[in-house]
Formats: sequence, structure tokens, C-alpha cells
Amino acid sequence: MKFIRLLINFYRLDFRRKISLDSEYKATDKKPLIVRIADSRLFHDAVIVVIIASAILIGLETSQELYGSYRTLFYDLDQAILAFFVVELVIRIVAEAMKTDENGSRIWYRFFLDPWHNFDFVIVFVCLLPVHATFFAVLRTARILRVLLLIDELPRLKLLVGALLKSLPSMAYVLLLLLLHFYSYAIIGTDLFGRHNPEKFGNLATAMLSLFQVVTGDDWTSIMKNEMMNASGYEQFGIAIYFVSFIILGAMIFLNLFIGVITSEIADLKAQDDKKKMLIKCAVDNNTLDYAVEQVELQMREMQEALVALKAAARTIERKSYHKL
Repeated sequence: MKFIRLLINFYRLDFRRKISLDSEYKATDKKPLIVRIADSRLFHDAVIVVIIASAILIGLETSQELYGSYRTLFYDLDQAILAFFVVELVIRIVAEAMKTDENGSRIWYRFFLDPWHNFDFVIVFVCLLPVHATFFAVLRTARILRVLLLIDELPRLKLLVGALLKSLPSMAYVLLLLLLHFYSYAIIGTDLFGRHNPEKFGNLATAMLSLFQVVTGDDWTSIMKNEMMNASGYEQFGIAIYFVSFIILGAMIFLNLFIGVITSEIADLKAQDDKKKMLIKCAVDNNTLDYAVEQVELQMREMQEALVALKAAARTIERKSYHKL
């Protein structure tokens, strides 16, 4: 019996060692080298550094004196940065094509299924367009688009931009409500101040433009004072209510509506992102658990076979001992 216990303990230790080694081996998952490079933190950090360097380089080129003195150096650095972005884009396209889905299949165009990846591709493609004298200034300006590649490298920045884009339909309704607000107050202002101040409230268009100046806070008190100078008594009080109420509704309430819409979209996208990460984590945990269960079942079968062999050996020893007696 002691021998059997020692054997069982040996198998337990061997099982733990195998589980540890196999799990560590499976964690690497035998990913292709290009996939490991594309997913590495060092690769993403290098891309961020080059994007920032590109933005600084374009900013330095705005100095005519500096650009004239080091024109060749600026050109070489720009070509090197562009070559880096091309190589980075090729690595990401190939890495995405090498990845497999839950069914083990590969899709060569997987990279282009993500809108942000398409955005990166278009920016790099625009920067690769041939530079001719006619379009030289335009293409030089277009290089600043490379800074936008930073959006795809920073998850939180991508979340914010995604929330802004997703909130556009809701913001359209807020803009419509704001337009109605301007339209209503412009009609009232034209009726009240059009005769005395045709320059600011002579027609609907100039009235709306003047109200836009008021809502931005650009010397709006002078507009209100000019109108109050042509009135007296309770009329001045009414004019003050007109301008103050317009600013409160236009500059405060509608601004908060814009902020509320964007904040709501950010919260929704954050919840979706957290849910996606949780699902991925659960899938990984389930795969690890299934793998561990398979290993346990395999070890149990091996232990069962070993016990059967031990019982057979024990019976043989008993028979031999019986015959000797």
C-alpha cells in the first residue's frame, strides 16, 4: 500500500508539472512572428514615437529660414518616416491576415474590416501620392494627416473620437433645436430693433448673425446697451430680459445638451468596450479551463491504467508466494 501511495503522489507531482508547462506553452499559442510583432507593446510605442516625430518635423518646416537651410535633411527625414509608415501598414495587414477566428479560418482582408484601419490606409496612401509642382503645397499640407494616425494607437483617444462620431445623429437634433432658438429670437429682434438698428437687426440674416455674436460673448453687452439707449423705463427691462434669456438658453442649456449627448455616447462605448474585453477574458478562461479538464482526464486515465497494472502485479506476486508455500 505504501508503494501505491508513493506512485499516486508521483503522478500528482507529474500532473502539476505537465499542467504548468503545457499551460505556459499554450499561452504563447505558437503565433507567427509577424503577429507577435504587430501585437507587441514595443511596436505600438515605436509607432506613437514616429507619429509625434512626424508632427514635430512638419511644424519645424513652417519656419522658412530653417527649412531653407536644411531642405535636404528635412526631405530625407520625411521619406524615412513615410517608409516607416508603409512598412508598419504592411506588417499590420499581413498580421491581421495571419490571424485565425474561432473556426480556425483566416481572412486575408481582415485588416480592412475595421473602419479605423481603412482610415490609416487612406492617410498613408495620400502621403504616397506623387508630388508635382502644381500640387506640391497641397500634398505637403496633407502630410499633417499623419498625425491622425495617433488616434488608432491610443485606445482612449479612439474611444473619444468614436463617441463624437456616434453622437453626430443626436447632435443634429440639438443643432436643429438651436436653429429654431436662433430663428425665433431673430424674428423678435427684427421686430423690436430693426427700425432703430438696421445694421444689426435690419433683416433676418443680420439679426441671426448678431445673435451669434451675442451667444459667443463677443462684446454682447455693447449691443444690448445700444438697444437700451433707444428705450426707456420698462422697455429697457424687457430688452435686458430678451438678451439675458437668449444667452442663458443658447450658451448654457444647449452647450450642456451637447456635452450631455457626447458624455452619454462615451459611457455607452465604454460599456461596450468593457463588455467586449470581458467576453474575450471569459473565452480565454473557458479555453484554459477546458484544457485543464482534458489534462486532468488524461492523468486520471493514466493513473487508472497504472493501478490496474499494479493490481495485476500484486496478484502475480500473491500467486507466486502461494505456490512457494
